[in-house]
Amino acid sequence: MDPACKNITKVILPAIRASVAEVLYKDHQYRQKEIADKLGVAQVAVSKYLNGRYSACISQTKNQILRGRLNGAIVKAITGGGTRSEIDREIDSLCDRLANFKAE
Repeated sequence: MDPACKNITKVILPAIRASVAEVLYKDHQYRQKEIADKLGVAQVAVSKYLNGRYSACISQTKNQILRGRLNGAIVKAITGGGTRSEIDREIDSLCDRLANFKAE
């Protein structure tokens, strides 16, 4: 696995999911199971995201996403009833943007 892929799977994707989970839980009153279903992860992963049980690097990236409201399109796709593929497309788009930003 090349370093860019490793960064995406180990840091960027979990940070995106954690940031989206936090917004859906706090601002839209989604339950953990609903969030898990929308993000395509296990409920235990959402619990981990909401309780901050992840690395400092993921936390820092998540906070940058939240500060910049970079996850807005993902949240909108979910709360607007978007399909799984629409949600995944928004996640992929943000993942690409963050991976390119981190690579510069």
